[in-house]
This record gives sequence, structure tokens and C-alpha cells, in this order.
Amino acid sequence: MKSISRGIIAGAILVVGLSIGCSTVDAQTRPSRNRNMVDRFHRVAIRFNTFAAVPNDPRGRIAYGTERGNVYVLEFENGYYRSIWSSPSMATRIKEVQFADLDVDGRYALIAYNTRGQLAIWNIDDFSVRWESPETHFLSIEALTTGQVDHDPQLELLFMSEGRLFIYDGKHFVEEWRSQQIFDATDIVVGDVDGDDEPEIILNTGFVLDAFTRSLKWESLDEFGEILELVDIDGDGKLELISGSVGATKVWDIDMRREKWE
Repeated sequence: MKSISRGIIAGAILVVGLSIGCSTVDAQTRPSRNRNMVDRFHRVAIRFNTFAAVPNDPRGRIAYGTERGNVYVLEFENGYYRSIWSSPSMATRIKEVQFADLDVDGRYALIAYNTRGQLAIWNIDDFSVRWESPETHFLSIEALTTGQVDHDPQLELLFMSEGRLFIYDGKHFVEEWRSQQIFDATDIVVGDVDGDDEPEIILNTGFVLDAFTRSLKWESLDEFGEILELVDIDGDGKLELISGSVGATKVWDIDMRREKWE
């Protein structure tokens, strides 16, 4: 997940730069013959919560959310981007947009949630609704990611709501688990950080959970940071946690339970 502050900026940028004339399928952005535009847009998508790109998509599809609560999908064709779909309004500002291969079959779903905790998931190929959370079911969503945190084939949705961690099945969208503990996290990543070949759930407030048992494996005395990413930075086969905040970046060796190179 990317930082919330960057997401707000992205919404403002895209409303100015793309939303004019993009409410119909025939709408076009400024033409460009340079195919590298797709790569540039994908690089932009990495930086903002409200902007996402379908990975390795030959159609170059991207999505963004607006302050008005709409989600737009654009497609690259004949040298320019055109709008091919817009969602019904979710009433308040879109807080985050993601693409995820929930069924692990190469077909991506579009996930978005707004500032009131409403969550919606659409099939990217025909834009049919896969799931919408009941109105007022969640008062807020502070962070969301997807990952394999049980032993079934599909991915799960992991998200923070009112300080608790929720895990939902990614096929039937039923609740599998919710934490009793209040974690108050605003970012989540999932990956094997201790080399045991099983994933962990890492929350930016300093908590590391076993992904399958959901038990607490470690609680850091310090919060990790605002933004989390997992990378095997030293080639030892174990993912390190890269954490960032305003003015600082840290690299954590979770299996050693300390900052790396400190």
C-alpha cells in the first residue's frame, strides 16, 4: 500500500489532468504516439493510493479514483488513453484503488474503497460487481491488501477497520477472521520474512502475525513506519521489510527482530 497523503494528491492531479471528457467510452486524453506512455503511467500508479495499473496488461489498463467517489478505468489504444468505464458514485472520496488476481487465474479484479469504509470489487473484463460491502457495515477502512493467508487456492482480503484486522475470503467474500486486539495500523504487507516458507502478516504499527494461525509472533518496541514494502535486499532468500516515513527510511530484519545493519 502507498501512503494516504500521496493518495489525496493523486486524486487532485487526476481530476485536473484526466477527468475532463473521460466520462464516456469515446472520451480521449491528449494523443500520444509513444508507447512508453503506458510504462510512464504504470510508474505513476506505484506512487499513489488512488491510481493503479493492471500488471503486465497488453491493453495497458489503469484505474483511478476521484474525490466525487467514482472509479475510472482507462485503456491504451492507438497511441492514447481513453476512458472505457466509470463506476457509480460511492458518494465520498475514493481512498484507495487496487488490482488483484483474487482467483489466481490471471484475471484481475478491481478493488476500491472510500472514506466511509464502503468497499467494492468489480471484474475487470466486464465490470460486473463481484462484491460490495453492506452500507455502514464498516465505518472506515484504514488499509487493505491481498495475500495467501490460508490453505485454499484463492487470495484473501486483509484490511484494517476501526483499528482491527479483518480477513475475508477472496471468492465468497465472507469473514474468516477478525482480531480482538486493536492494532491501529495504516499499512499491511504479507510475505515470508523469517525463512520458514510460510507467510507473515506485518502491520506498520510494529506487529508481526503468523498468517495461517493469526497468532502474534513479534511486537516491535518501535513502529515500523508509515509505508511498508518487502524485498529480499541481501539475497539470503528471506524478505526484508523496507519501511518509510516522513524524512526517514528503515530496513528491518524481521527474523533477527532488529533493524538491519544497525
